[in-house]
Amino acid sequence: FEVGIQTFNPTVEQLISRRQNHDRLDDNLRWLRAHTGVHVHADLIAGLPGESLDSFAAGFDRLVALGPQEVQVGILKRLRGTPIIRHDSEWAMVYSPMPPYEVLSTRDLDFPTLSRLRRFARFWDIYGNSGNFPLTLALLSPEGSSLFHRFLEFSDWLHAGGVKTSGIALNRQYELVSEFLTSILGRPVEEVRTQLVADYIRCGRGDPPGRWMGTTAQTSGTMAPDSAQLPRRQARHLARATPGATPSAG
Repeated sequence: FEVGIQTFNPTVEQLISRRQNHDRLDDNLRWLRAHTGVHVHADLIAGLPGESLDSFAAGFDRLVALGPQEVQVGILKRLRGTPIIRHDSEWAMVYSPMPPYEVLSTRDLDFPTLSRLRRFARFWDIYGNSGNFPLTLALLSPEGSSLFHRFLEFSDWLHAGGVKTSGIALNRQYELVSEFLTSILGRPVEEVRTQLVADYIRCGRGDPPGRWMGTTAQTSGTMAPDSAQLPRRQARHLARATPGATPSAG
């Protein structure tokens, strides 16, 4: 299911003439996740008039807590003839002159901040939406903390290290998140390694892990039975490790 949420900010919803019942939305998403096998792809839009970084962060964390398999972070685009242009002056909306006419800055989000959010969106697609790192990502934000702000920190760290937002080999993805969790956040090496290995084997990979592992492990995971006919990315969200397939020190 494609669920177009765009924002949880009531002020922004009013500005863009969008009406949503947030309580019903929460209930429906929870029901879909608890009682169906539907793959839920929900979206948020960065750069809407009246949306600040803090309000976008709150909306992102709220949506993630509802458990959709994928949270697509998009950047506002100005389509010709759409009513969004009526906000250009009041909210200082500046758009790229080149297609797809993405917003570059607003009254609440300057150019550097929107650039950060653009990178955030691309790195989130790699780490959050791929289905490769559900257990490992849980280490980024202990209960009660903001996953958005911690992942933004991770995104900024990747960018500062010259990491591109595409074409990152899978083993390199593991190496990078392992280094960030242990060297930057100070998480215990064994804790991080355990979660990385669990994520690696849960998707049924039989190829040897990379240097991030530092151990020998059984890499015999299996996909859930009902995931066999799904596209690979969706199947990873249903993956589970083979019983007894746990890492061993080596």
